Amino acid sequence: MIKWIYKPKGACPVQAEGFFMGHYFYFRARWDKITIDFSKTEEDWRLNNLTRTYLLCKTNGHTDAGWISEKKAIYNIYKGCIMFLFKLKSTSDRQ
Repeated sequence: MIKWIYKPKGACPVQAEGFFMGHYFYFRARWDKITIDFSKTEEDWRLNNLTRTYLLCKTNGHTDAGWISEKKAIYNIYKGCIMFLFKLKSTSDRQ
């Protein structure tokens, strides 16, 4: 279902990249936000030509999101992919 470029790793930010349903995604947990962006291609993402952006979670602490576990990161990536699959409305005005 997900074709990983790389699985979640790092801290501040925790990042991951891959493809889901033929779309490129970029996941990041940084500061107090956990987000995932979808675009048609990786190049589109670099050009900020995004298909969808989801705010998956917001933490209470200013830097808490940057220290999530790999398990929580993967959970949030799948959550974002399900939201994308069912074409749920984006949490940003970029669509």
